[in-house]
Amino acid sequence: MDEKKTRRELREAQAAPPAPARRKKRKSVAELILQDILLTGLILVIFALFHHVIPYVKYQMTAKQEGGIDTTPIRPSVTETAAPETGRPQETEALPADTEQPDPDVTPEPTPEPTPDPMDWRTKFADHFTEEVVVTDHSYSSPNIAIDIQKYVSDDPAPSTYFVADIYVADLACFQTYWAGGSFHKWMEEDPIQCARNAGAILAINGDYANSQDYGFLVRNGELYMSEQTIYDICVLYYDGTMVTYGADEYKVQDVLDREPYQVWKFGPALLDENGQPRESFNATGPISDVNPRTGLGYYEPGHYCFVVVDGRQGGYSAGMRIGRFAQLFADLGCTAAYNLDGGRSSVMMFQNSFFNHPYLNGRNAGDILLIREIGGEEG
Repeated sequence: MDEKKTRRELREAQAAPPAPARRKKRKSVAELILQDILLTGLILVIFALFHHVIPYVKYQMTAKQEGGIDTTPIRPSVTETAAPETGRPQETEALPADTEQPDPDVTPEPTPEPTPDPMDWRTKFADHFTEEVVVTDHSYSSPNIAIDIQKYVSDDPAPSTYFVADIYVADLACFQTYWAGGSFHKWMEEDPIQCARNAGAILAINGDYANSQDYGFLVRNGELYMSEQTIYDICVLYYDGTMVTYGADEYKVQDVLDREPYQVWKFGPALLDENGQPRESFNATGPISDVNPRTGLGYYEPGHYCFVVVDGRQGGYSAGMRIGRFAQLFADLGCTAAYNLDGGRSSVMMFQNSFFNHPYLNGRNAGDILLIREIGGEEG
């Protein structure tokens, strides 16, 4: 029995691994974190030594040998030029005393004049503007606006009296539209003189009565109200001052929107073709094509426009014009684009808050007007 027990104990002792003489103590988490911090600090010290301290010491020694340390802030010099290879700024060194100086008898190349800004209408049309506001019974001029209104009488083919307002603006913000009542409301109407006063207008004409229409393409002062393709010709004034007329099948709404329109009118028809000549046919019904009082908008170039109003239905004074004769009138004026607006009794031209033409039956309430006003002019 004792022998079996001794053998068993011997076998167990041989199978069991020898107990370590001394068990190593496991490090705590805090000790490991401290060790990592010390190691990281050591690396940063070595990095700073080789990348900052040693170069700075060398710089100090070099500067002392050359006569002092330069403490001038590091900023680009006015005389910097581009390095030929890298394109980085390269300081221009002062010329030695024995360097050849420029020949005073040689005329240097003139500095090229800056290219004029195509939108700088104030400079382009400077001859038409005045430093102070100057007003007569048929004209207005200021640093921003030049207006001259002329009356004409024609006997071809029937007696007619019409008024042409030649307009220059230094800023497109001077050319605006105004809704009756001050905002868009269906069928809203207001006395056109009151509209002109409320809008702060210097010059105004009736618009296209757009708030009487149920659908179409309509933008006023940059605000989009409707964006549907219509059967009407449209007239678009873009933010660059360009005015373009489109036949009903000559445009896509999205294409016009992509160019950022400032105004879109939708009465019509468009009057001139791409060559500034009367169109061969007009997108207009019989009543619109017949002899009528008329209102139209003409375009010469960005910043230069005209308003035209024809009196009519007044025997012995003015009969009015057919649509073809109206188109020829804009061509004769030299316009490159022109557009017919609402007419008949609506046709009015207002200057300094008074009628300049003689509207048929003293005119009627309007849904909207086109106007010229000073920049920042208060409404009301």
